[in-house]
Amino acid sequence: MSTHKVSVNVDGRSIRVSPDPLVMTIQEDVHWVCAGPQRFSIEFDGAGPFAARKLAHDAANSPQRPRGRGHYKYTVALESDPSVRLDPEVIVEDPPSKPNP
Repeated sequence: MSTHKVSVNVDGRSIRVSPDPLVMTIQEDVHWVCAGPQRFSIEFDGAGPFAARKLAHDAANSPQRPRGRGHYKYTVALESDPSVRLDPEVIVEDPPSKPNP
């Protein structure tokens, strides 16, 4: 299984994530990592693809496996200043099918 890493970069009053959008399969994990000391939270619009709709910083840093397929918008917000936020996307697809021998 693959694990994807989403890099969260904070520069003053702006946030960038890479990759955006993240494209992954339902059999892969993802975690978000910030290079600096900033803490952030993740919140999905609607139910979201993971077990929880909201991921606090420590949960976002741990591998998350999606439970559903689709396109999901989410918000990354700084814990120290929730007005500093970004709205990227996660796309969860079926894994590639294996060709018949």
